[in-house]
Amino acid sequence: MKKILIFTLLLICLITSVFALDSKEILDRMEKEMDYSSASFSATIVNTDKLGSTKLTFDTYQKGNGDTLLIVTSGSDKGQKILRLDEEIYIFYPNADEIIRLSSSGLKESFLGSNFSYEDLTGDDEYDERYSHSLSGEETLNDIDCFVISMDAKKRSETYQKETIYIAKDSFLPVKMSLYSKSGRLLKEIYYSNYITDNGTHYPTHIEITNAVKKSSYSVMDITSISFGVELDDDLFNKEELAW
Repeated sequence: MKKILIFTLLLICLITSVFALDSKEILDRMEKEMDYSSASFSATIVNTDKLGSTKLTFDTYQKGNGDTLLIVTSGSDKGQKILRLDEEIYIFYPNADEIIRLSSSGLKESFLGSNFSYEDLTGDDEYDERYSHSLSGEETLNDIDCFVISMDAKKRSETYQKETIYIAKDSFLPVKMSLYSKSGRLLKEIYYSNYITDNGTHYPTHIEITNAVKKSSYSVMDITSISFGVELDDDLFNKEELAW
């Protein structure tokens, strides 16, 4: 009987070790679930702070390589365009008929007063290339069992030097991200929900972001329409065409 018990325990340990995943495998699976060659979507952001709430809408066009164009479609900033190419941001202001360039440090700046930064809305998700990482544990969030992965930026130019991402164990989709400064100070927390599937790609249509520095400030983004694998004209991502 004792031999059978020992054999069973060894078998369980062997099976567990075979199927155990490391942080790279988990991140690769997450990126695979959310991968797309191109995308276009429309969204609404509602910003709330101690002074009240404001609302803005915008359209986004994005290539799989990370090139992204945002066009504001409401309010006093209607017609403003934000183009990201690699680590550079170009902003077209229609009222001034002017294009300015932001350096990589500008990626952390607020998008039109919201708690979303330019990096949050246009950044790529190639975490394995940008961060060193490890599987630091498991946690349950809103009844969802998650892997918890801790990440440290490989370059000082990264907007967030430390990140913790909570990935659902059953779907390999992100549930929450905690974003930190280099000193370890919590800056923001982002929550992802209401995932849809289109052409094999999974994407959250409801994203909430809380500001850990300004306690009363938070933003909610809802995607109202989205399509993947769409044909996008190269001129959309040409900074010389922004003023047109």
